[in-house]
Amino acid sequence: MLSLGSPLGLLAGAAATASAVVGLYIGYHAYRGLRRNDDPSMRYLSVGMLLLFGLAYLLAVGGQGLVAFRIVPIRYQSAIRLVVRLVQLVGLLCIAYSLRIATRSAGPARAD
Repeated sequence: MLSLGSPLGLLAGAAATASAVVGLYIGYHAYRGLRRNDDPSMRYLSVGMLLLFGLAYLLAVGGQGLVAFRIVPIRYQSAIRLVVRLVQLVGLLCIAYSLRIATRSAGPARAD
């Protein structure tokens, strides 16, 4: 396991933090698309992106920091990992559902 004080640990933490920031940026733009189009599929897409790309990374980084700085005992590391994976799963399910809604509302293609 990488320690937070090692150069690789700091680099991994910086990459995870950057991923969370970029994920929240992507989710924000998906939300702007929702506000512009007011389409139900966009709602699920933006929520899924925020959960998958933003919240999951923030929980992972925050949980890792809490464990690394011994604020939370190490025995809770598996519980934190489970919460992160559940948030990722819900985000993926929202994105999949948004694609299903968009496909169903588009209807069959017509040959003109």
